[in-house]
Amino acid sequence: MAGKFSKAVREKIWVKVLLAGPSGSGKTYSALRLATGYARKAGTKVAAIDTENGRIRYYANEFEFEDMQLTAPYTPEKYIEAIQAAVSEGFGVLIIDSITHEWDYCLDVHNKMPGNSYTNWAKVTPRHDAFMEEVLQSKIAIFNTVRGKDEYTMEEKNGKQVPKKVGLGYKQRNDVEYNYTVTFNIDQQSHIADATKDNTHIFEGRYEVLTERDGEALYDWANSSKVEPKPIPRGIEEDPLPPEPSSTGELDVTIAQIDVVAKAAGEKLGKPAIATIIKKYHTSANYKSIKDTDVAQSLLKELKEYANE
Repeated sequence: MAGKFSKAVREKIWVKVLLAGPSGSGKTYSALRLATGYARKAGTKVAAIDTENGRIRYYANEFEFEDMQLTAPYTPEKYIEAIQAAVSEGFGVLIIDSITHEWDYCLDVHNKMPGNSYTNWAKVTPRHDAFMEEVLQSKIAIFNTVRGKDEYTMEEKNGKQVPKKVGLGYKQRNDVEYNYTVTFNIDQQSHIADATKDNTHIFEGRYEVLTERDGEALYDWANSSKVEPKPIPRGIEEDPLPPEPSSTGELDVTIAQIDVVAKAAGEKLGKPAIATIIKKYHTSANYKSIKDTDVAQSLLKELKEYANE
């Protein structure tokens, strides 16, 4: 007999978060802010595994943490031992900065193996999978950083074409982002985080710099079965929802117009830029919560200027 069904109950969750982006995007700093907020709420300490030649120590005067400096070769087994050490020493939060070196090691081992490339992966993949299982199954909150595959694109700025570094994918195994509770892509210039996967629903529709308060929100979500999700900004989605009813008909019309114009402007500027414009006029990127008609009309006017460029 297969067994019986029973009511599903939320159990304690050890969150696993991935922060990705090109070099200079602020992955390490963002991880420290999230981890600090999470640890503060949990009443625990932060540990950090550093593979970046002590770079995380740049921020030792701003954040409280203990680190372990990992050196080459960056074997999956060495990462596993470090994670286990953090758990055994009683840390509740762990930063791994970064997990790119583990995958680079696996690729290097595979590329140097003689014989059939496909069958050789059977010898390397289990080692990588063991590392990922350790990350996912360990009873500790983990905030990992991963390097983006940096490439340059040209964009117009002040009438000139200038190069911009962007991350196209990750320097890790394909689809690594789907293993995590939340995966963030961080923009190099603005340091704004975009959640490309979010099981918590805390970060959906948000385009902001990550802070300690976000770490606290992650702790609340992971340790409560009745956490109310934050309101989701609706102004810059691919398919905006209809505006909610308002007591002012004129405000309703303006909000509906912003829906259309924000989408058009977003195709030119990108969602983070639109969110920044909205927050010039409002406390958040959720312009549908604007209650002042004059504020809404001022926002609409500026958005039209970008949409019509």
